[in-house]
Amino acid sequence: MKRSAYVLNGPNLNLLGTREPHIYGTTTLAEVRKQCEGHAAKKGIAISFYQSNHEGVLVDLIQEARTKADAIIFNPAGSTRSTRAGRSAHPRSIRSRVAKPIPRTTSESLART
Repeated sequence: MKRSAYVLNGPNLNLLGTREPHIYGTTTLAEVRKQCEGHAAKKGIAISFYQSNHEGVLVDLIQEARTKADAIIFNPAGSTRSTRAGRSAHPRSIRSRVAKPIPRTTSESLART
């Protein structure tokens, strides 16, 4: 059986590539999605890719992933400091991994990995 993962992207990530490209780079969210799909395919993982500017939608997706996915990859973006609901929606997958902020990284540097 093929493994699966939800890839969740939080507020403002729909603006990747256009919002402050000198800080965040020029790679768009669509390009990030293609990169994720390519990496996942090599590992035999099916991904479901989502972006929302609304915390409630992200919480709903986290709760859905509890029964529909083997993993959750969550870039909370603007929700990093403000969402407790997201962490409590699936505590094992998020709380332990969002213990401290991750240094800012551009999408171009991620593409090189």
